[in-house]
Amino acid sequence: MAKNNILKIKNLNLKEEEQESLDSFQLKVKRDTIHSILFRKEENKNKLIKFLRAKSDFQKAQLFIKEEKISQKQLKELDKKIYLINQYSAVNPEKDPLGIFKFNKKDDKENKSTIFPEMTIAENIFFGREPIKSFLFFKSIDKQKMNKKTASLLSLVERKLDPNQKMVELNPLEKQLVEMLKAFSYNPDILLIDQAVLELTEDQQQVFFNFMQKLREKGITIVYFTKEIEEVFATSDFVTVLKDGKNKGSYQVSELEYNELALLLMGR
Repeated sequence: MAKNNILKIKNLNLKEEEQESLDSFQLKVKRDTIHSILFRKEENKNKLIKFLRAKSDFQKAQLFIKEEKISQKQLKELDKKIYLINQYSAVNPEKDPLGIFKFNKKDDKENKSTIFPEMTIAENIFFGREPIKSFLFFKSIDKQKMNKKTASLLSLVERKLDPNQKMVELNPLEKQLVEMLKAFSYNPDILLIDQAVLELTEDQQQVFFNFMQKLREKGITIVYFTKEIEEVFATSDFVTVLKDGKNKGSYQVSELEYNELALLLMGR
């Protein structure tokens, strides 16, 4: 039923001279699912993410969130309701080709990173929205309350992590899990995950995928961008094939065979 769609895109055309483009791209994503976008070319995938992050002109495209038509201005205000995680957000921000993530540095007014390496897990998760306690005319961060909230979030992951650990001490998987918990703490409508396991070992990837499932069970809709067919079957309820800038079809993963999906992605 239409009312089950949390995200809908109509007529998305993003063209640039002598570059790949999105051509009348359409998409429907059901709420409380993991929906993969299986793509071949980074340029087209990046354009779609930029659109969903209000980084490109809507032109004639139409976007609906929970069946409500959203303008580009409104989308910019939904920064944390459509939360993005990729392989750069917590692990290698300095390599991000979209320029969305950079490591935070003192006095850097242009920083856009999601993490502060020298700060604790708790400080990173609640940066800018720390719980405050008051005494007479004085206010300060309530670290005890912040750590308690963080400990509750950390209990969701299969890792022994402490709210007072610094981010720089964590391995790539742990950094990405903390970033996932930070996203979850914002109660987003949609979590965009773009190839976030590229820096992880095979075993670490499985832990990450398991946690994706846990977040879906808690009511988080995930749009997962990947080039790997195996990852679609490991993670997703639905898949859309993004090829030549078009939606070449959206399918329920349980009804597909590996070879069918490979042919849709690679065939003519």
